[in-house]
Amino acid sequence: MQTDELRRRSRWMMRVMEWDDARARYPNIWHEEMPRHVLAFDRVATRLRLGDLIVVFSPASQKHSQRSEKFLGISRVAGLRMADAAGFAWIDLETGHRFQPPLDLGQQPRRVFLCCDPGWPEPEVNLFRRVFDAAVTAGWKPTEEDEGPPAPGHLRPEAAAEPETEKTPEPVETLSIPIVTETEPTEPKGRLFAGVDYSGDMRDPREATWLAMVELRDDRLRVIRLEPTGRHGLQGYLRDPDTSLMNVEAIGLDFPFGLPIDFAEKIMGGPFPEEGWWALAKKLERVTRPDYLVAIQEYRDELGESKRLTDERVSAFSPLHRVNPDLGPMTYHGIRMIAEDRSRYAVKPFESAQGKLLLEVYPGGYVKRLALPPGEGDGRDHRRHILNALGGLGYMPIELQESMARSCLARRDALDAVIAARLTAVAVLSGEAERAPDDLAPGEGERVRREGWIYGLQEPA
Repeated sequence: MQTDELRRRSRWMMRVMEWDDARARYPNIWHEEMPRHVLAFDRVATRLRLGDLIVVFSPASQKHSQRSEKFLGISRVAGLRMADAAGFAWIDLETGHRFQPPLDLGQQPRRVFLCCDPGWPEPEVNLFRRVFDAAVTAGWKPTEEDEGPPAPGHLRPEAAAEPETEKTPEPVETLSIPIVTETEPTEPKGRLFAGVDYSGDMRDPREATWLAMVELRDDRLRVIRLEPTGRHGLQGYLRDPDTSLMNVEAIGLDFPFGLPIDFAEKIMGGPFPEEGWWALAKKLERVTRPDYLVAIQEYRDELGESKRLTDERVSAFSPLHRVNPDLGPMTYHGIRMIAEDRSRYAVKPFESAQGKLLLEVYPGGYVKRLALPPGEGDGRDHRRHILNALGGLGYMPIELQESMARSCLARRDALDAVIAARLTAVAVLSGEAERAPDDLAPGEGERVRREGWIYGLQEPA
């Protein structure tokens, strides 16, 4: 590679919070109102190289209100080094320009980490240019390399994360589920619903959290979108949804939205608050993940693994369950996520507001109700039987493209996201999502109002 190409800067945008902010998750180190050392996933660091430019954006912050939801400046990547924690790396930054005061453009990055090279969606490229031009207007003198075009062939994050070697597609063997041709128009025309298979893994691997979207076409549900997002990528979508997600009526997420009342009172340090679920969610924002998991273990040691009413009704695992599946961290991260981004949605059954809904669903519980051949395990053959069963349902059967079928055969996470989307559609179309807690469980409405409800498992006769 020629020397000129080596000096060209690639362009990025990154959300960064200071370590002492209430919502900060990582011990980022700041100096003179700009981040200097940022802890990031190693897969993020591998996409960077020395000299790349990063526009720094501060998310909403109560502690640092003067820079809340504003652009702070432009930094250069000065160093990249592995962190002590597995799967993480330190990004060393030097400040190129700092806005005084921080720059408010009335717009923000739609994800935590974004590439702004040509070829990336135009809104992000234009947003970077607006910040760049504002810095120049304010007196910043970029170098010749800063102003030049980005390095040729620089990949988008999605592409950079994929192996370079081409894989031979696995055959979609003996599937009876309806397969839609890849060339058929996919512009949505019907009602849209989404579902998520969620991961509580501390490393947040991208392919452990999947998002699926289905469209109601006549009496069928067509999968029109299926992608791995990672937990933080999903949160970015909830905070700033793209065009298709803006049009969904409800999103179903497969983690407990609430806690058994007795354990919730242990976390709260007293009686369940009159404010209800929202007070519990705000409390979890101030509890660290290790402290939450320790509290679960102490409670289990003393009182066992209690369940919510809805868990008992559908034979679901308790939110305190820790092994296969480990619902402890899933519940912790999940409740904090929907509490932080709830302004766009009504969280059922805790809120009676209309509009876009967030619903708790349970794909594993639905699979238990399908008529599958006898046998244990969760291998490819088992997933094939599940797919075929979904395609042959008498009510709201599923159809999808061949590439999506391959993803479902390869990963149970992808398949569960499809099931979550179907459960969400069923809950809305059957009217279950609009029922009050007292109607969902007569005589137990207050318990449902505090603990939550699993939707979509009761299909019309």
